[in-house]
Amino acid sequence: MFRETTNPKVATGDGVAMAYRAGAEISDIEFVQFHPTALAVEGAPRFLLSEALRGEGALLRNTRGERFMERYHPLKELAPRDVVARAIVREMTRSGAPHVFLDLTHRGESFIRARFPRIYETCLRYGVNIGTDAAPVAPAAHYAMGGVRTDLDGRTNEARLFAAGETACTGVHGANRLASNSLLEGVVFGIRAGRAMREAHKGADAASLAARERRLETGRSVPDEIRRIAWEKCGIVRSAEGLREAGAQLEALEPESPEGRNMRQVAQLIARCALARKESRGAHFRTDYPEAREAFARHSVVSKQADVTFR
Repeated sequence: MFRETTNPKVATGDGVAMAYRAGAEISDIEFVQFHPTALAVEGAPRFLLSEALRGEGALLRNTRGERFMERYHPLKELAPRDVVARAIVREMTRSGAPHVFLDLTHRGESFIRARFPRIYETCLRYGVNIGTDAAPVAPAAHYAMGGVRTDLDGRTNEARLFAAGETACTGVHGANRLASNSLLEGVVFGIRAGRAMREAHKGADAASLAARERRLETGRSVPDEIRRIAWEKCGIVRSAEGLREAGAQLEALEPESPEGRNMRQVAQLIARCALARKESRGAHFRTDYPEAREAFARHSVVSKQADVTFR
């Protein structure tokens, strides 16, 4: 969905878009979590450099080698994800550089290799030895807190339509997900939704369902323009002007593939709900409304039949 992302290319919001077109309510879709430290090497995927690195003492430095997080939060490198991501964006804007640096070299290469073997090996594959050199990092879209609005058994407002996992919005994340809550979404609610679907759909014709699924299969193409608009206008720092521009630019596009149409639909929903939420809360930050407002301490809900409301 976004130009810079830690997600696989197949994660393009298809479930949310299809559910919306079917009449399902979509909730909290404006809350997208941007991980502050993804590997920023040209030609490399935006591999996530875990917060555990900062937990073990990794320091964030700008391109001049200066630590900067003390200017933004008393917890410095251990501040919440959204705070760190915005701080990095400010430093990148200030310097004109495409990244900052994450530096754990003071812990020694042997410690890093033993404590973070996968991160060490992956960075090394792309020419960065985090045991001896600071790693170039930049924020990237990471997780969606919002999605298809469900109850605790995966039921939506549409009969016989269920959702679970990251495509669903159960409300457990609030405005800014805690890291391991994704397990709750996938495992706990996945089991509950599976049980509820089994009860609701006993005796279904498996062959006809499989045939229907085959007809829905499509090729994969990622419209770069949608990803650019989502990143630049609906990303880490937002404003009414940018969100309105995003809506107009997305409306003018005519994606040819089903995937492209789904991506545009989800990007439009993000822009629409972010524009309606006139405040900053969790992962949603607006320069024109930089503070949280009590009137918006509720979940956003939008559907094909109704405009954005807060409940």
